[in-house]
Parts: sequence; structure tokens; C-alpha cells
Amino acid sequence: MTNPTPIEHFPVIELRRYMTAPGTRAALARRVDETLAPAFQHLGGMAFGHFCERGRPDGVAWLRGFRTPAARARIGRAFDAQAHTGLMATRTDVLVLRPLHAGSGIAPPPMAGEAQGIVVAQILTVTAGRRAACERAAERRFAAYHGHGVIEAGILTTFGERDAGAALVWLGILRDDAALAALRPALDSAARELGAAGLLAAPPDLLVLDPGPRSRLRWVSAASVTAPARSSAMAAA
Repeated sequence: MTNPTPIEHFPVIELRRYMTAPGTRAALARRVDETLAPAFQHLGGMAFGHFCERGRPDGVAWLRGFRTPAARARIGRAFDAQAHTGLMATRTDVLVLRPLHAGSGIAPPPMAGEAQGIVVAQILTVTAGRRAACERAAERRFAAYHGHGVIEAGILTTFGERDAGAALVWLGILRDDAALAALRPALDSAARELGAAGLLAAPPDLLVLDPGPRSRLRWVSAASVTAPARSSAMAAA
């Protein structure tokens, strides 16, 4: 999966979740990896990554990028017209997102070797009327997530300025299950503090995702960072 256009030129981002028919997830994941993701990019989109969800045996997720809202509509129509998989999969949720601010868009490390690691998405549903306050407080909490075995891959917010139903998403790439276990106290602490401050309309949703073989979002085994990946602060693992 290659595309000559810089990744930062795809600021309209979809996080799509599906439920497959029992027993078909592996076949659908292969089809996305081998056929659907390349076809999507051929239409002008960006396939950031496709994943199998942990804790949901038939769940899959896909992160897709577009240059503009108009491109999202155009590519979506064209892709849906040609993407019949022959497998039953029901879309359960879609978030349309953008970078929270300049420099916070999805920043995958260079693709190298086999897909490794774990991708985590912490989804915060914001209390109506508290969007700006929640974004400020959440960013302070996200700073505690940085550490050995963690790459911050993006901080995203729902597209548009509407407060009702707004969400904030922290996206990270983790080296392994040990890194996930080490990160969980910070994730839980952020959820408690933001909830206690009245900034969350619902408990956070935590997606733990295993990347497909050609996912752009994957752990690079030679890299370990202590700050967001976009800062290029990398050291040998």
C-alpha cells in the first residue's frame, strides 16, 4: 500500500467499525489487506490501517483518510459501488474526525518489516457545551501517556464545531501487551479525572486493535519514543 501524496494531506479521517458474520473475520481482514485497501487508495483516499478488535471476536475497524469533505463523499460513493466482499459485515459505528490542531494528525512511522504491536484508540464523548474545556484538559492528561513502548499517532476531534455528540480521540501505537498494561493506569486516571470534572457525557471507549499485515499504523520494532512520533524523538529500543 503506497501513495506518493504526503500523509498530512488527508485531514478528514474516518474511524469505521464493523461486525462480521461469525467465523468470517479472518477472511474479511485478508480481503481488506489484499484488495479493498489498495482499491480505496487508487480512488484517491488514504488507508491508514485496518484492524481486528480485541474483546469483540467478530469486530473489525478501519481508519481512512481524505483530502476534503467533498473527496470523502466522492470516494465513498465510488468505493461502495465496487467493494462488495461476498462476506457479511454490518457497520456499527463511524466517527468523522480531523486533527485537533496543526501537527496532531495521524502520523504513522515508516512501514518496515511485518506488522507488529497494538493500536489503541481512547474515545472520549464530550459533555455538550464543554468541548473547548475538555480538549484542554484531555491534552494535559494525554501527556502522561508518553513513555517507553508508546508512540502517539494522533489526537483527533470530530469534524465540525458542533458540541452535541462531539468526541475526542487519542490514538497510540504500543510495542506489546506489556506496554499496554503499563499504559492502562494513565488511561484510567484520565477517564476518572475528566469524568469527575463533568467534561465527559459517557464513560470513555477504549479500542484495542491488532493491525493487519499492511496496516500503516503498526509498531516499528527498532523504535522506542518518549514523545509523540511527529516530534521524531526516537531512540533505539
